[in-house]
Amino acid sequence: MLDHLTAYFTDHGLPVEDFSLRLHAPGRINLIGEHLDYNGGLVMPASIDKGLQFFARQLDAPQLRLHAVDLNETHTLELPQLEKTGITWVDYLVGIARKFQQLGKTIPGLEIVFGGNLPAGAGMSSSAALEGGMAFLLNELTQSGLSRPALAQLCQRSSNNFMGIPSGIMDQFASLNGTADGPMLLDCDRLEFRPIVNRIKGYSFMLVNSMVSHSLASGEYHVRVRECAAALAAIQTRFPSVANLSTATREQLDSVAEKLDEKPLLRARYVIAENARVQAALRALEAGDGPEFGRLLNSTHAGLRDEYEVSCPEVDFLQERAVASGLVAGARIMGGGFGGCTINLVRAGREAKLGELLTAAYREAYQLTPECYRANIGSGTYLMS
Repeated sequence: MLDHLTAYFTDHGLPVEDFSLRLHAPGRINLIGEHLDYNGGLVMPASIDKGLQFFARQLDAPQLRLHAVDLNETHTLELPQLEKTGITWVDYLVGIARKFQQLGKTIPGLEIVFGGNLPAGAGMSSSAALEGGMAFLLNELTQSGLSRPALAQLCQRSSNNFMGIPSGIMDQFASLNGTADGPMLLDCDRLEFRPIVNRIKGYSFMLVNSMVSHSLASGEYHVRVRECAAALAAIQTRFPSVANLSTATREQLDSVAEKLDEKPLLRARYVIAENARVQAALRALEAGDGPEFGRLLNSTHAGLRDEYEVSCPEVDFLQERAVASGLVAGARIMGGGFGGCTINLVRAGREAKLGELLTAAYREAYQLTPECYRANIGSGTYLMS
């Protein structure tokens, strides 16, 4: 148990031994394949060793008593009727509980305490850890027997239908299905995945948090989804067999370019190119080609900045300074965009030097201190002893 969670139980007079159902729900990184999950493309995520820890006990009263330790907030809801509260973290949990109710499951009275070491808004998907952890917990309690991929689909439906966020499935899938062995290649259309053997030597992945927060529920995310849908619809007028924007070709897109406004055309160019970059990145990882993988990261960042337009000056600064330092093979913005982290492929042993260099430059330019983390891959959601 994390120290601040232990302190919370003590300070609030909660007998931790009564909270017998305990689990860890990790955040995730995505090596490459950004904004492709809701476009039916290929992505390369991994669960990490940072995440949220959940502690639950059953109650006699028909209530959900929720404690968000990191926010120092609590909320109680009466069962079985569960409605949207307007409190984001509560609604993420309520949405999952409602999905289980829709499966015919009875949610027992519960008290849930959760918190962790996953920075919110940093692009490591704290929301997916929250949803996935709750889904895993209720799957255990109600003995529903849902598989991990099925739990990820349940979480995505809750995010889409209850929270109103038109997100893909990558974040929840990686949090629930990841392994400590390495990243996975996930086909977000077929929901087929396989582990990847990373043969790149002499490099490590490092995250640099810009400390500029974003929200996936922001209007710009919804706009990107609509723009991609418009591009796909235009392609399908001439090529009806194209099921997803990620599987379209540049030639197909160019043939309908005159039907599209500038922005949907730009978004589609990025999506098609990024799906090809994921396939090239897979070859680079399995061949142990660090410089090529770094080049692909840089190319993805340029696409996200110039074609998808989801970067921001602060993140561009961190990416450009990292590349200019000569300490990385490549770097890019990671996550939904408009802030969050960069992911950097750093030369082994140079992580501290890169952190020092970026910290000094970023403080001078933006009066902000970035946070730097080693991106250690960890297990997907699991029960704790």
